[in-house]
Amino acid sequence: MSEAAGLGALLRLAAVALFGLAWVVAAAGQEGAAPAGAPPAPPQRHVKIAFVQVDGDPRYAPIVASDRIVLKKREHPFAGAEVSIDDAAPLQRILGADFALDRIAVRSPADVAPAIKQAADAGTHFFLVDAPAAAYAPLAVAMHGRDVLLFNVSEPDDALRRQLCAAEFVHVYPSRAQLMDGLVQYLVSRKWTNLLEFEGPSSADAAMTEAFEHSAKKFGVHIVAQQKFEPGTDPRQREHNDPALLSAINRDFDVVFAADSDFDFVRTVPYHLVRPRPVIGSIDLRPVAWHWTWDHNGAPQVNSRFEKKANGGHMTGADWASWLAVKMIVQAVLHTRSTDFAKDRAFILGYGSFDGDKGLAVSVRSWDHQVRQAVLLAAPYEVVASAPIEGFLHQSNELDTLGDDQPESTCHLDR
Repeated sequence: MSEAAGLGALLRLAAVALFGLAWVVAAAGQEGAAPAGAPPAPPQRHVKIAFVQVDGDPRYAPIVASDRIVLKKREHPFAGAEVSIDDAAPLQRILGADFALDRIAVRSPADVAPAIKQAADAGTHFFLVDAPAAAYAPLAVAMHGRDVLLFNVSEPDDALRRQLCAAEFVHVYPSRAQLMDGLVQYLVSRKWTNLLEFEGPSSADAAMTEAFEHSAKKFGVHIVAQQKFEPGTDPRQREHNDPALLSAINRDFDVVFAADSDFDFVRTVPYHLVRPRPVIGSIDLRPVAWHWTWDHNGAPQVNSRFEKKANGGHMTGADWASWLAVKMIVQAVLHTRSTDFAKDRAFILGYGSFDGDKGLAVSVRSWDHQVRQAVLLAAPYEVVASAPIEGFLHQSNELDTLGDDQPESTCHLDR
């Protein structure tokens, strides 16, 4: 081939290449364009979800022993909500909606209601509330009748479901009544029906004990003795801080129930009783919304995603509640194919059924807006059982054997 012919061939190849590149660019530019005469695509819809926490919340303070040993570190459950937002990402294109998670931190429980009111005025309808019980009464007043759903993701106080009884709340976190009913069902299933009770000095200890005693009466468990303890190691108070002396009663017992929110006393109870007996309540066997060793119903995948998000941290009950609250919102939008708040609210509170990865499907009770759910009974490194325990039956939904069933509830939002 002559030099001139070779140059001509190269020029023809270059022209073909340039033409092909121009075609690709043109095709790419028109790929997302609507066909001529077609209606314009609907605008992308936005769903705002706010996570509200109280900085300095004592529920998240590290648990420190009397000798300054840090026993437990606790974190706000924001990472649980983040995992659920990540899970929703593949659905956003299908739904034509995106989900935005905002974190709002306030200084005190009294600041929760004003912060939520401000965000609601700006257009947010869904709130995950991570706050102590004291924040809820003013919040109920401030948001009464507003187009909001306030998901309680961390507070077990039964009074929020009973006396407060506000239609704007959805209690995703289990109530103390649910937790204690699950624990007592397990005791009955094992025929451990005679219990010794240890109660600490705090109001949280009193609330936990009250809930446990209510469940014990409900399921026919007998408390043989009730002992008050005082934390600390003062030898002058040994009759009130020594588990051996506190358990030296003239009645036998199957199990010791201990309510100790500070955790300093209860950690000394196992292996220090006068009789070799299991310990339940605040240590060893505990009723929880979630546990990092739960390995059924898709739980390993949820735990794995959470641990990546939380830099190796384990998923807690509050993390699970935050994860589920966001999932409920996303599923409502998916089912209704709408971001209209009224439609999504009706689905969540009415006929919606959700997979909480705990076995039986969860849903919202119409009478008190408590999420019905299984309760996990967890030892430190194993989930021993899941309640409701087999054999505890209900006429419509066996999950309603846990917590306040409709006939016994003092809250009647469905009327």
